[in-house]
Amino acid sequence: MLIGIFGGTFDPVHLGHKRALDALHQTLPVGRVHWVLSARPPHKESVSASIEHRFAMLELALKDAPHYVADASEIERQAKSYTIDTVELFRQRYPQADLCVIIGADSLLTLPTWHRYQALMASVNWVIMHRPGYPLEVPSEIKPRLVESPAELLQYKHGKVWVFDASDFNISSTQLRHAISTEQTQPASLVNEFLAPQVLSYIQTHKLYKISQNSVVEKSMNSEQIKDQVVDALDDVKGQDINVIDIADISDFADYMVVASGTSDTHVKALARSASDKLRVQGVKPLNEDGSDVGEWVLVDFGDVVLHVMRPEVRDYYDLEKLWDEDVRKMVEQHREERGE
Repeated sequence: MLIGIFGGTFDPVHLGHKRALDALHQTLPVGRVHWVLSARPPHKESVSASIEHRFAMLELALKDAPHYVADASEIERQAKSYTIDTVELFRQRYPQADLCVIIGADSLLTLPTWHRYQALMASVNWVIMHRPGYPLEVPSEIKPRLVESPAELLQYKHGKVWVFDASDFNISSTQLRHAISTEQTQPASLVNEFLAPQVLSYIQTHKLYKISQNSVVEKSMNSEQIKDQVVDALDDVKGQDINVIDIADISDFADYMVVASGTSDTHVKALARSASDKLRVQGVKPLNEDGSDVGEWVLVDFGDVVLHVMRPEVRDYYDLEKLWDEDVRKMVEQHREERGE
């Protein structure tokens, strides 16, 4: 039997997840998919709902799907949620089964940075869910492992990668958290369209994500809120080394500067676009966007918040954060004192 391992923070789990996996099930004969809650994700600093709430919602979402399992393996492990450890646990539990790890195309960009990457890639087969609206860029290290079809994937026990490009969902948990906290829960809203009724009821009962029956769309956002939304958007597309710098006391043009790294030009552009799209939906249009035609360094100016997304080598070379370190702050303060400001 082929067993799928589909990991995520599921914060919250939504119907986009389920529809994508349902579509995959029609193409690849996966006997059972374990939805493994990433209890302590190494690539995310924080999540919004507790482990207990996230797993309760996962169980509710999957209770009527016999070929899906809400899996608590990473909750019980009481350690960082590394995929390699989960795969090794499944090997012990199901020694006769073939295993495949199912991830989104956005995760594919950062896969070479995962814990014990080489051993992980070689130990199991992989299914990549190509998410609409995001570029599909396969890291050079992974290209030799690609196969063309599910039939070809099934010929191997481990170490191969197949891209499933018939997934039709384009929603993220980040978008839903924002919708829950700011939108009126009308039938046409994202909340009702992408949350299972039992999950929405649980969120309302436990007052998660600041949901209320009379929630109102916020018409304006301050710099703190814009900064938080930018960071959320970067995190959603697996931005790396996200650094928020408070420059309000030494700058006349912005309150915050956000700096993040992308693994490639395509990833850099996807990160900048994710932030722009997320803020546009909320009525905050970028004042300026520069570099998106090239991709090695994209600047997005949201007024009080300025975002810089760069490839790591570009970020190291220009060392932008050095411009705002403690020595510079002291120089600015001294200059202002000399001018009597």
